[in-house]
Amino acid sequence: MKKIFSPRVVLVIGIIFIAFNLRAPITGVGPIIDLIKEDLGLNNVQAGFITTLPLLAFALFSPFVSKISKRFGSGYTMLFGLIFIFVGELVRSYTNSSGLFVGTALMGLGIAIGNVLIPSIIKQKFSTHVGRLTSIYTTSMCVFAAVGAGLSVPMASGYGFGWRHGLALWAILVVFTIIVWLPQLKKADADRTNSNGASAPPSEKSIWTSPMAWWVTLFMGIQSLLFYSLVAWLPSIIMARGMESSFAGTMALTFQLVGLPATLVIPIIADKFKNQRLIGTVKATIYLVGMLLLFYATTKPVLICSIILLSIGQGGSISLAIAFISLRTPHARLAAELSGMAQSAGYLFAAIGPILLGVVYEVTGSWDIPILILVASNILLFFFVLKAGRDRLVQP
Repeated sequence: MKKIFSPRVVLVIGIIFIAFNLRAPITGVGPIIDLIKEDLGLNNVQAGFITTLPLLAFALFSPFVSKISKRFGSGYTMLFGLIFIFVGELVRSYTNSSGLFVGTALMGLGIAIGNVLIPSIIKQKFSTHVGRLTSIYTTSMCVFAAVGAGLSVPMASGYGFGWRHGLALWAILVVFTIIVWLPQLKKADADRTNSNGASAPPSEKSIWTSPMAWWVTLFMGIQSLLFYSLVAWLPSIIMARGMESSFAGTMALTFQLVGLPATLVIPIIADKFKNQRLIGTVKATIYLVGMLLLFYATTKPVLICSIILLSIGQGGSISLAIAFISLRTPHARLAAELSGMAQSAGYLFAAIGPILLGVVYEVTGSWDIPILILVASNILLFFFVLKAGRDRLVQP
């Protein structure tokens, strides 16, 4: 019994539960956005901002998380984040249209804390198992991203909860997560030590001056732009190819699910090598082939092949991006700083991508140029992974 409930096992369970809360509250909004628009009288621009606002919150708040963690410790800082998510979900569900945006922003601040701190905690507490723990974390996050998208319509319509109660149900998960996380508040916080217990050396330079930190950040940014652009517009692109909405919905869910094995395996493989350029290049190639197929696809079989390749590509890219945060830093303090930097810029890219593609589509009336923009972004992914995948550590 002692072994099953050892402090490390309890921490792993806490990380898994936190991962459950970092995407599902966002992905659950898209499928029921029409219900929200109708109830609150929102226009398309306001409705689109609901999904963009959390990404902006990630971008703006992420650089400050490591400083807050230094002051209060990672245990209490994570608790603050969970409370933000809980309050944000309730305000989003049970207030007016203004509260919808305020609650979404609060939720985004809380999720940003989890986004930044988990890679740092993995580096600090599991330095010899970075790949395995990153795999568990990213897979848990992606599984519940798909669950959030898949359950929102049944909960809102099928079971008669309505969109408000349907979205508010995720607050129950936050309560369970807080309970699971409470043991971490009783432990002496070691945020200022590296994985061997030695003090992390102070640095007078900002991590933003490190070339390697920028390569990791740019890789995180481009893969985020690709993922959130596809999440936002993939159903519309498929329907523009003459397919029915039910098929488009199935393909959107396929995009979320098929890549989960890659999400699980890639960090474990990456951790076994000092240089991740080969594995990164393979993933980028799969992603690019899927994107090119999407550009030319006019039939269901070709579209299905495209979505499968895109899913495998994106699943491997997000987990590799998060693994880089630990693999490219010598200790937990720098991991937290790099996580804040990479996710700040990364989610800024993510927020810009869907908006840019939507504007281009409105101007041109075709999805061809938006897809070519994604193809160009994928080519950049090749270049950035070759730089970020080198066996070098961030040195501010």
